[in-house]
Amino acid sequence: MMALRRKTKIYSRYEIAVINFYTTCIWLLPIVLLVTYAFELDRKLNIDAFILWLAGGVLIVTVFGTLGLLWRRDHLKRRVKPVYRTEYLYLIFVTAFGVLGFCVLYDYAGGDRAYIANILVVLSAVLIYVLLRLGRKFYNTDYMKKK
Repeated sequence: MMALRRKTKIYSRYEIAVINFYTTCIWLLPIVLLVTYAFELDRKLNIDAFILWLAGGVLIVTVFGTLGLLWRRDHLKRRVKPVYRTEYLYLIFVTAFGVLGFCVLYDYAGGDRAYIANILVVLSAVLIYVLLRLGRKFYNTDYMKKK
């Protein structure tokens, strides 16, 4: 008897754009803090006020981006690709830099630096699992499958 193959649903560009946009918005504050940490801009800035203004800016970007996604929803729903490999790689890079930025945010918040490696390992393991599941379900890329 033939084994039945599970049909994979192909999602539109709108669903992929929503996932990528909101992931970028979630990780935008830590990514900007990572840049400030890398270039030592935190020594020249009041970091608490900068984080507050940055959070407000991220909120504004999120609102306008949501309106833009809603504006182009009909157009994006009609566009479909069988595999979203470049969008998935974008998601991986944003998440990777976001995790590093989260560790910088933890440091700026006054957390003990001895625990940064522990946080980095646990957060990375959880996010790798989530990214692999997202890649299999929405992006039609399965990096765990043998070829």
